[in-house]
Amino acid sequence: MKQITTWLLGAALLLLPSWTAEGADSFFLQILRHPEGSVLRQVPVNPGDVFQLKYTHSSDGTPVLDLFRVGEDGGFVLLEEQYEWYGAGLESHPQAVISFKGDRTRVTVNRRLQELLLRVGRVSNQVILSGDTSIVLAELVPGGSLVRIRIVRHGA
Repeated sequence: MKQITTWLLGAALLLLPSWTAEGADSFFLQILRHPEGSVLRQVPVNPGDVFQLKYTHSSDGTPVLDLFRVGEDGGFVLLEEQYEWYGAGLESHPQAVISFKGDRTRVTVNRRLQELLLRVGRVSNQVILSGDTSIVLAELVPGGSLVRIRIVRHGA
């Protein structure tokens, strides 16, 4: 019995530093109501993770997919925007790399952001996908509301 207790205590002590380090470097994707700042939803992420913003362009009706990567410093990078056909306000500029594959236009952007202010649409069905989590923005706030999307670091 003493050997089992000693073994369990040793295993717990070996794992404790990794739990502490993990807690010290916890990153979260946060969605806040703007300008109030109240947290509407928060999901854990890690540097290097990719999350998505999917929606339907409100006036042109094209499905849009934005891909973001979580940065090491708590910011994030808009890697790419994909759509079936161009609509007003979608990514397209001379410095971007634009490719056409199948029925999708892909615009490689690599735009660094600390936060993203986003107006929740009434008809665009904006959804944020991070890992197994799916967040429908219109279920958090009424259409027309402004939200702020950011990456925060807790415990550091």
